[in-house]
Amino acid sequence: PKSLDKLKTVIKYVENHYAEPLSIETMAEICGFSQSHFMKFFKNNMGISFIEYLNFYRLTMAARLLLASGSSIMAIAMECGFDSPSYFNRSFKKKYGMTPREYRTQF
Repeated sequence: PKSLDKLKTVIKYVENHYAEPLSIETMAEICGFSQSHFMKFFKNNMGISFIEYLNFYRLTMAARLLLASGSSIMAIAMECGFDSPSYFNRSFKKKYGMTPREYRTQF
């Protein structure tokens, strides 16, 4: 089905560009949808909003980097598309139940 292909395109795009600023506008254009239609389409198919998905993906990549690299937490946050360290720390803690620093020292 066409909608599955569009979803795959979006997911692939996120995998390749998650470190860059990604807007609903850009994603809607990729699918050839209006912004409101894209948001509805994504939520209906994925069960969460695009922004939630994007943040989830970015946090997953950040968690991997925290364990695999010696880069600073700030550098990892930036590398994964977070411009605000406090937003990164808050989001990370919400997802993993601990701060990035605690996560890094625990594993």
